[in-house]
Amino acid sequence: MRRRLVLLLCALLPAACAGPGPGATPAPGPALLGSWGGEHVALTLSPSGGGIEYDCADGTLDAAIMPDAAGNFRVPGRHVRGHGGPEQVGEQLPSEVALYEGSVAGDRMVLRVRLDADTLGPFTLRRGADARLLKCL
Repeated sequence: MRRRLVLLLCALLPAACAGPGPGATPAPGPALLGSWGGEHVALTLSPSGGGIEYDCADGTLDAAIMPDAAGNFRVPGRHVRGHGGPEQVGEQLPSEVALYEGSVAGDRMVLRVRLDADTLGPFTLRRGADARLLKCL
């Protein structure tokens, strides 16, 4: 009886029984939130994106990190390179396009930042951990 019910449902709802098609992207999971820290990096995530700070740079994430079923993610954003010494009042440092990508497993994250000509990282972060930054002088 149970087998007949399953066969009937699959006949009536083929899309429900087919699973994702070839080349389909796995559905993302819930957005990662909160503070993540590690050596030389501090990451703060919100439902709409986030901010990142390094020893001598900072940046923004333009969308929420929503890992796929395997824990992988890719998020566009911006990166601003810092410089030694204090920033001048009103100084606008140039920003560049960045791609934040990595993977998460539980409370651990591995993050790389891809820029036009460089890749920063990998950084290893932990949810709720303090960042250990060495600010440039």
